[in-house]
Amino acid sequence: MNNNKTTVDDAALIHPTKMHMNNNKTLVDDAALIHPTKLIMNAKKMVDGLRRSDKRSVIRQKLIAGVLCALACLSTPALAADGPTKVRFLVLANRESPLSSVVPGRMAKINVELGDAVTQGKVLASMDCSDLVARKNAAEAEFHAAQLRYEAKAKLQGLQSAAALEVGLAASEVNRTKGQMGIFDAQLAQCKFIAPFNGRVAKIYVKEGQGIGAGAPVIDLVGSGTLRARLNVPSSWVSWLKLGSQLNASVGETGKQYPLTVTHISGKVDAVSQTIEIETRFPDKTDDVLPGMSGQAVAVCPPDENRCLNNGAVNS
Repeated sequence: MNNNKTTVDDAALIHPTKMHMNNNKTLVDDAALIHPTKLIMNAKKMVDGLRRSDKRSVIRQKLIAGVLCALACLSTPALAADGPTKVRFLVLANRESPLSSVVPGRMAKINVELGDAVTQGKVLASMDCSDLVARKNAAEAEFHAAQLRYEAKAKLQGLQSAAALEVGLAASEVNRTKGQMGIFDAQLAQCKFIAPFNGRVAKIYVKEGQGIGAGAPVIDLVGSGTLRARLNVPSSWVSWLKLGSQLNASVGETGKQYPLTVTHISGKVDAVSQTIEIETRFPDKTDDVLPGMSGQAVAVCPPDENRCLNNGAVNS
């Protein structure tokens, strides 16, 4: 009995039906891994991922386009829907001069304060150039020695005791030392900062006793003449805007109105903003306006010109 039971159990372990069921289970499991439904679902996930990527790309492109549009709008003068075209302008001095150091040294004295009115030729500041003075003195000594040698050679030549070559070399040495003195004179002249025109002190960069290098800024000077204004106007104004055309300007800092006269028109239109740069002149008496102020201006249409009325200008 036991032997028969064991035989039956062993046979059950390897029964063909069980073997077939095990094989079918394996096949079903394998098929489940590559079931068409799962393949379709995986494909859909991939497509959705690509779509999301495309959406992100589209959103990114829209953002870039929006930024570019905003920049273009900022650089283009605003066109009022029911009124004239208002253009921003910047007030400039008639002349500007950033005085800087040509030679290195130490600031010895500053003779002006911020905002002081100065006249042409006034010494605004000076440097301590004692080393240049010492080198110039040495060059003067060499020059005098060269002169003495030349005179001695010239006398010896008169006595037939010196050749013409020796006299010529002595003369060239005189010229060399004289040129060296000229170099030091030019450098010493750069130790003083002199106002090139009448104006006002806009900025002082250094202090007394401060060491500065060659090319370092020292003082900014602005002229006291008639002020200017720089504008970027629509390029469509070129057809009627001429030298001498008038604009009405409002300075934001003062809140006052000023007439502007066109003095310069650029020879090139900016291709991105479709504007052209012009310069205008303020009236002579504008003491309350300073360089660096800004505001808005409106073009005044000439009496014999009608095209400007369609481009944002106002009647004269």
